[in-house]
Amino acid sequence: MRTFKAITFDFWGTLVDVDTSGEAGVAAVLAQSGVTPGMTAKELYFKWDDATVRRYRSGTWRPYFDFALLGLQDVLKPLGFDAGPERWAALTETLLSTMTGEARPHPEVPAIIAVLKEKYPLMPITNMDNRLFDLNPFRSEFAQVTTAEEAKAFKPSAFIFQRAIEKLGVPADQILHVSLSQFADLEGAMPMGMQVAWINRYGHPLGQFTPKPLYEFSDLSGLKGVLAGDW
Repeated sequence: MRTFKAITFDFWGTLVDVDTSGEAGVAAVLAQSGVTPGMTAKELYFKWDDATVRRYRSGTWRPYFDFALLGLQDVLKPLGFDAGPERWAALTETLLSTMTGEARPHPEVPAIIAVLKEKYPLMPITNMDNRLFDLNPFRSEFAQVTTAEEAKAFKPSAFIFQRAIEKLGVPADQILHVSLSQFADLEGAMPMGMQVAWINRYGHPLGQFTPKPLYEFSDLSGLKGVLAGDW
């Protein structure tokens, strides 16, 4: 059994259910804008998320809020909606504050984190802006965090993972990074030498060019088998 000296996490989706709160955020945007999208709020949420990720992966670092606004324009303008800059900013704030502030931990997560924080330094690594990340109540469980805003780079950039490794002061190969996201985390953490546990909540196949993680679990409970001495 491997020995680890620190554990890092993707936060959104891995630890908290951001899809449900994101759907609520999109529903609030639709109510405020009066747009009738011809699809469910959940479907539009995933379209917006895809658009936002494409945006921030294609440009140099800017706050997540800026790319989220551009992503919102990408999905609403084709539906016939447009507005001035202040209105776009207000709608983006509605979406993001709801998505981040109302996201709640997945059922197994609080008990797992409660045990691990007694044994290891724990650190989320997140692409979210500091202000928006701090809106989430579960954020208080962590004494330290590395954000894209701090690193001026989004996952899967090496810069954000290197920043986290330096802050922890632990060799990369002694850090276990736990994440749901293939492209942002598996493809970002493993080239840095970190060990990875993939939380494959939805039974997705591993991408053709995604490196195989050290572990694969359906939820965070799988860590009990890896870190058996802590239970």
